[in-house]
Amino acid sequence: MQQINFSRFKKQDPAPSRLRYKLSRWMLSPSIKKAVFYGFPLIILVTPILIYFQDQKNKEQFKVVASDLYRKVIERPEFMLDALSIDGASDRLNAEIREVLGLHFPISSFDLDLAELHERILSLPPVKIAEAHIKGGGILHIKVEEKTPALIMKKEIGFNVLSEHGEYIRSLHSRDHFSDLPLITGEGAENAASQATAIFKAIYGNVGQVRGLVFVGQRRWNIVMKSGQVIMLPEKDALQAIQKILILDKTEQILSRQIAVFDFRLPSRITLRVPSDKYGQINSEVIGVRN
Repeated sequence: MQQINFSRFKKQDPAPSRLRYKLSRWMLSPSIKKAVFYGFPLIILVTPILIYFQDQKNKEQFKVVASDLYRKVIERPEFMLDALSIDGASDRLNAEIREVLGLHFPISSFDLDLAELHERILSLPPVKIAEAHIKGGGILHIKVEEKTPALIMKKEIGFNVLSEHGEYIRSLHSRDHFSDLPLITGEGAENAASQATAIFKAIYGNVGQVRGLVFVGQRRWNIVMKSGQVIMLPEKDALQAIQKILILDKTEQILSRQIAVFDFRLPSRITLRVPSDKYGQINSEVIGVRN
């Protein structure tokens, strides 16, 4: 009689092993699930692309196709600019702006950097304020405000046009086009332009008789008259000295007399100098300005 082995009918333990349990938990972690569901498909897709671009010819061909597609999009008619309009600029500044921008129309609006164009325009000395924007109808619109010329400064060679605050505007070989502007000269005169402007305003009634102002020692002004007379102003309170001059001229007509130099450097003592020329002519060459 054969003996039955009951061990063959024992149920196996359904619990996983320790290693299998840890592997299962690890696979259920969010990062691993994302790597499995997204990472592997991405690798499968990217690998052929990387292999394709290993060939230099394929790279160049792709660049050409992408560039052509990009140009077709940005050069659509609705994105094209056909003209440049400039408001607030004189003819000369208008030409300078067009030259510094260097644009050739038609041009796509995507090819323009408005901030960079704005900086280029502001780099021009005559420009005080500038705006650049695109208007409908394919027009690049530039609006500028020019610095107002207030003074002409005589240099060793040529002239500089300055604003009333001494800001440089442009250089000139001749002052023919700005002959109506007051003339200043002297080392550092541009740094005291505001004071020079105030002096010219103070003598506005006699400005037609004034040839210009000379900045002396980088600290004070001399007024040079068209007659050759020189009015030496003090370093401080120059406007008060001018008021004294105007009062004296109104009461005594001193500017009409044969006096070469009116020295107002000491407010408490006014010094008058007679002409040094033996013929009685006023000679202001000693002041640094020839007749």
